[in-house]
Amino acid sequence: MSRYFIDMELQCDICFVQFDLKQHRPKSLPCGHTVCKECVQNPALGKKCPTCRKGLAADLNLLPDNIFVTRMMGEDSPPRKVPRWDCPGEQRLQRGVEAARRLVLVLRKAVPLAVRSVQALLDSSEHQLHQLEEQLARLQREAAGEDVPAPAPAPDLQQVLRLEDSFRLLATNKCTVVAEEGASTWQASTRLEPQDHIARLLLLQLRSNGHLEKVDAAEPPALSTLSTTRDDYDARGELKVDDVIEDGRRWRRKRILTGVKGRGSEKLLRVMSPLLEELEFSSEVTASVMAQVEQMASLRRLVVGCDCDSPQPYPELPLQLEELAISYPREQQLRALVRMPRLRALDVIFHDGPDVLLPASPHGALLWLGVCFSETRKATMLSLIRAFAASVQELQVYTAVSDEAGQELGVPDYYFADLGRDLASCGLRALRRLVLERPGPGPGPGPWPRARCAQLDACLLQRQRVRQGLPPGLNVDVFCGTCHKSVL
Repeated sequence: MSRYFIDMELQCDICFVQFDLKQHRPKSLPCGHTVCKECVQNPALGKKCPTCRKGLAADLNLLPDNIFVTRMMGEDSPPRKVPRWDCPGEQRLQRGVEAARRLVLVLRKAVPLAVRSVQALLDSSEHQLHQLEEQLARLQREAAGEDVPAPAPAPDLQQVLRLEDSFRLLATNKCTVVAEEGASTWQASTRLEPQDHIARLLLLQLRSNGHLEKVDAAEPPALSTLSTTRDDYDARGELKVDDVIEDGRRWRRKRILTGVKGRGSEKLLRVMSPLLEELEFSSEVTASVMAQVEQMASLRRLVVGCDCDSPQPYPELPLQLEELAISYPREQQLRALVRMPRLRALDVIFHDGPDVLLPASPHGALLWLGVCFSETRKATMLSLIRAFAASVQELQVYTAVSDEAGQELGVPDYYFADLGRDLASCGLRALRRLVLERPGPGPGPGPWPRARCAQLDACLLQRQRVRQGLPPGLNVDVFCGTCHKSVL
């Protein structure tokens, strides 16, 4: 094998830079992969192998060299396990020098190309100006009765509008930008000063390339809310739908409907469903109301409670939901949760049916999960947590501070003695925050607000036990929903 072929092959698989014995030194990771030292120290990788995403050691400087690669490089310097730095700031300075060197090289190539692009914009604008001036002079001569070689062509209105928009771009004074590179994101929303010529020229270049489009004038705000009041219901609690619909200004162009009671609301939902994006019920709903909700194709957020005493089967939930809070869900509704590709926040309150075993969600979109189950339905609660364990970052669990506190509050079934170990068995990988929501005085079990915990010492001990039961590699803050304090 030739030396040239070896040199071409000894590259980092992440940045594609040739391995050397300095900043791009080949490092052997615990998982068996090899990447250069600079990629290992890149904070965007989050101390994980960029190939298999396995966690790395706490001190990245302790990673050994790949001896096989260093020998193939044929250099005289021997590999070493731990790089030695004479000065604590030398490593940072070395990284700064490398970054500045790469920046200068890229700018040396990019600046002449940018000047060429700006010159092309100027040449194109001058050419259009010359054409329009000729057309205007010809039309003026025709209007004066002079003979012209050929009739003047009709002016291109679209070209005129594009030129006017280009001029407005060069005069704009506000700009919002979002830049993404790998796992890093930069965002700015700023006012452009008179000296910010490069930003305005960039906008003009994007406009010329067709990447920047003008947004049409917006219609009156449509995300307004319709909230039903006590006057909208008769003595039997039925919604006076005809009275609401008759006042078109109340419901037309509404995207949010809140405070609606379930009884008799099907007609109103049928009228508003094409535009409705958020729906919040203030009482339990029947299966007929949920049948109308299931057909809402634009609905993104839903707060609903099913009738726990109703023997009627309930339909499934809209699969396009992004936020959902549901109480007393049926089994088929629970199974529909893992099929929702856009679901980001979910709160499930009570379940009186048989235990349900859910498969893992394939979408990985859920970030916030709240569960309120009795201890007799713990299997369903843990199954729900496991289904979203790969993505959920904040988990809220409804539990009493102790068995005695649950007995005193009348909710003895809402205390989980081994909550830490139960959650550890769920395979939570992305969890960052665990909130223990407390029962309080109210009509039956529910997250009724309390001013403070009844047993502060028991609360602290419970949070410590839960934290100790979680996997040691999981960096989770355990909070009390009433005390608003972390165990750490």
